[in-house]
Amino acid sequence: MPDIEPIKEFFLAMIAYGGSAAAIGYAFFHILGKKWIENKFEKDLTEHKHLQNVEVQRLRIEIDSLLSGAIKLQDREFEILPVAWEKLDEAYWNVCSVVSQGQMYPHVDGMSGRKLEEFLEKTELLESQKDEIRGAANKGKKYQEIIYRYHLSDAKSFLIDLNRFVSRNGIFFPGELNEHFERISKILWSALVSHEIGQGPPRDLKMQKEGDDVIQKEAEPLYKAIASDIQTRLRSHGLKQT
Repeated sequence: MPDIEPIKEFFLAMIAYGGSAAAIGYAFFHILGKKWIENKFEKDLTEHKHLQNVEVQRLRIEIDSLLSGAIKLQDREFEILPVAWEKLDEAYWNVCSVVSQGQMYPHVDGMSGRKLEEFLEKTELLESQKDEIRGAANKGKKYQEIIYRYHLSDAKSFLIDLNRFVSRNGIFFPGELNEHFERISKILWSALVSHEIGQGPPRDLKMQKEGDDVIQKEAEPLYKAIASDIQTRLRSHGLKQT
């Protein structure tokens, strides 16, 4: 409320000097109105500052939450990318070892009875499979047929493990990298299936070659690109954490 005493004095002065009712009314409005406006402005300003402070606090909480989420996502990515690479590397080289046309096998046919027994003893083959080799006219061919099935099974197991891991954790990968993992898995499966079909019977050397060609033309470039992408991202995360 405005101070009454100055207003009373002002009115008395106006009356003493013959001020009209209109002049007195205008002066009254001018004094009270100005004070009311000042009070109103101060109140509105205080409320505005309060609302502004509330909004700033809300935005601060929201930004902190977003940053916290981003940091957690980066930490998760930094944790799983090395594991994903290890699984891809295992699957890739196991598939390569199966479909490669330049495979080398022990010269089983040239082994004497004792050397053959020592060799078979060190293998993971079942006793029934060892007996198959012992009784085969072409021991080397029989050994290759049996050991191929082991290598094929191992390659499939590594691919299944890779696919399972990517399916479970792919949401933490960058979009393009996740697509690369899915694509190379399909390529490796395709190469493996082509070679398995080509193994026969009957044996189809063309199908076997297709498996090897798929690795060299499609899988190998993508394998190197994935390695480069992961290395870049891990270095980036490492710099952010230092």
